[in-house]
Amino acid sequence: MRAPRRTAAGFTLLETLVALVAVLLAIAVPAIVVPPGLELRAAADLVATGLRQARLAAMRQQRPVALLLDVEARALQVEGVRKIRTLPRAIKLELYTARGEIAGSQVGGIRFYADGSSTGGRVTLTREALSTRVDVEWLTGRIRIREDGA
Repeated sequence: MRAPRRTAAGFTLLETLVALVAVLLAIAVPAIVVPPGLELRAAADLVATGLRQARLAAMRQQRPVALLLDVEARALQVEGVRKIRTLPRAIKLELYTARGEIAGSQVGGIRFYADGSSTGGRVTLTREALSTRVDVEWLTGRIRIREDGA
């Protein structure tokens, strides 16, 4: 009878490569910095998406639905939906809306109606010297993103 074969102690080449890649990623990922303009545009897209969701919900449900914004916490939520989205800390948020849509010193919303119209308003996002606006037309409910200077 043959004795059981002994395996060599140590790491395989694959295990060593996986460990090396993990170490490199741990060092490199925090060093990746998102340019301010790109981060600002992504935040504006998030706000515009929330506004479009609120408008679509109002039209589907045949009832008014608002996108609620907490300016201080940089949070937004479609009325009646549990999911709350937050913007990066570096982004400053300002809301211009109808007086009836202001729920507190830092909270307000833009409301959409069953026909697609809205209360209208504007969300201004700022980071460093850059600024982007998300405008909502009251009559049509149309949502537009405008870069600084547009």
